[in-house]
Amino acid sequence: MSTDRHYSRTVEQNLLPFVEANDAAGLVRQLGAFSQSDRRTAGYILGERLLCDCPPNVFWEMTEALVEYDSRAFLITLMKTLLVRQEQGTASLSDAPFARLAASFNETERQKVTLLLLPSIEDPVLVERLFHVMGINKGHDQMVYLVRFDTLPCLFLLLRSLRYVEHDRGEVLGVARLLMKRGTGRSFSLASIVKAGFGLDELKGTFSLRLQPFEVARLEQSYDAFCKSLM
Repeated sequence: MSTDRHYSRTVEQNLLPFVEANDAAGLVRQLGAFSQSDRRTAGYILGERLLCDCPPNVFWEMTEALVEYDSRAFLITLMKTLLVRQEQGTASLSDAPFARLAASFNETERQKVTLLLLPSIEDPVLVERLFHVMGINKGHDQMVYLVRFDTLPCLFLLLRSLRYVEHDRGEVLGVARLLMKRGTGRSFSLASIVKAGFGLDELKGTFSLRLQPFEVARLEQSYDAFCKSLM
């Protein structure tokens, strides 16, 4: 049973002056002076309170310092804070500090952060930006991530990614069957599009969409058209 405390006024009062002064080095020293329990509480306070509303430059400077100090303790917590700030319009995946941070990730960190951020992104251009920053190649490498999520940007880019592996009919067929197995309206519709676009006559099912290959090509090029076809 977890006994982690998400808040302590005393811990917050010890952290706040360093955040207000944008003193990342001082904050790290203070964390080092805490007990293990207080350090865990400090992570919650920083991620859920102090770094949600601070100026953008302070957020990024603190985030870079904290991840360097202890990535296991702070990376995912602060990436969740990034999601909150992204909704507020006070931080972005396009910010230069995010690219610097991503360059320091090991493979496990890159996977965890990508899987955390990907389903929250509502623009395929930003999804591609995330993949670029994370160093995840087009085609199969991106498909491993895209196939997990039912968002419109992920499904659109999954369709486009299949062109990179269309020489491997087995892989294309496997993706289509996975989409059918998921069983949502969007995923089933995409399976129908893939069936038509890649000539998968062996893919059996009752599909509401009936498209010609030339129509699929248009959907691959136009995100707006793609979205309308799935609605």
